[in-house]
Amino acid sequence: MKRLLQLAPLALAIAASSASAQSTEDTLARMQQQLDSMQQQVNTAKNDRVRFNGFFSTGVAKSSNDAGFDGITEKTSVADLSLFALQGTFDVSDKSQAVFQLVGRGAEDWDPVVEWAYLSYRPMNNLQLRAGKMRLPLFMYSDSLEVGYSQLWARPPQSVYGPIAIKSYVGADATYTMNLDNSAFTSQLFTGFTDETGTAGPSELRNVFGTTLSWTDYVWTARAIAGTAEVYIPSLAIADARALFLGLGFGYDDGTWQIISEVTRAEIDGIFADTDSAYLSVGRRFGSVTPYAVVGWVESMDNDDRTGALSPALDTRRDEYSIGARWDITPGVAIKGDVTHVTGFENAAGGLDAAYVLPAGKNSTNVYTLKLDSAF
Repeated sequence: MKRLLQLAPLALAIAASSASAQSTEDTLARMQQQLDSMQQQVNTAKNDRVRFNGFFSTGVAKSSNDAGFDGITEKTSVADLSLFALQGTFDVSDKSQAVFQLVGRGAEDWDPVVEWAYLSYRPMNNLQLRAGKMRLPLFMYSDSLEVGYSQLWARPPQSVYGPIAIKSYVGADATYTMNLDNSAFTSQLFTGFTDETGTAGPSELRNVFGTTLSWTDYVWTARAIAGTAEVYIPSLAIADARALFLGLGFGYDDGTWQIISEVTRAEIDGIFADTDSAYLSVGRRFGSVTPYAVVGWVESMDNDDRTGALSPALDTRRDEYSIGARWDITPGVAIKGDVTHVTGFENAAGGLDAAYVLPAGKNSTNVYTLKLDSAF
């Protein structure tokens, strides 16, 4: 018994040491779990601040002749309808974001081009300020001009969207939204410049100023735009030519019917044509299939006022009639088929290939398009 009493303290010490070691291991395990949880929260917060999305289009198109509507000829074209884009949005803070968009086009050998690169800031919920490279807000679909999946058509109506070659600018804008009863009114001011290379060589718009006004009750939409700029094209000895753009747009979408119309006027001093253009589009949804019809028109209004050797080639007159259908085969993927009949350009280039001579007795061209659009 005496021997047992002597060993008891030692046993208690060993037990205490073992319990202490186990307690330390448990503590370390709990600390590791807490660290892992904190790291996961940090990673989640980081991932929530960065978002990526993109869109893709491809298709085939062929024309009944080489008149060149939207660049399509008798040779079947795939590259002209193909593009891939990636857009990233980074939350710099709770009120500011950095946005970029890279677009690679099949017609340009898939070389990536920065279409958007801007910083936005919201000093208040209804006001947004942006600065950087952005789309010129000339049309109702300017911001989603190349996002085919967001549009009903196989291609935007060329009567309105075709005559303006410059699509982007570098500058700043301010957008204010006023929420009304079951509707919203939005006003936007924008300014900047652009520098692009077109068929006539380098061209530049300086001192771009404009405003847009829009109202929607989420079924009906109305939009107006007025913009002005100075045009410089060194290869044509054009400097400080004043340009003016005016536009009205209307939309109706109740989930079954979609009706869209835009009317525009583009004026520019010098040899370039002042054009009026318009289109009316009507689509009707039947489940995942939406057939549509579009009527468009564009005409230069100053043919007798312009002078110079290039003036006749810039005269424009044509009518466009399209019928097509969109099939949403799965969320994020749509197939579209379209037939466009273009006529009325026998006495003017119609914005098409001025070097093309219509065959005797022909005054039109037909363009057939099958297109796949996706957004992700």
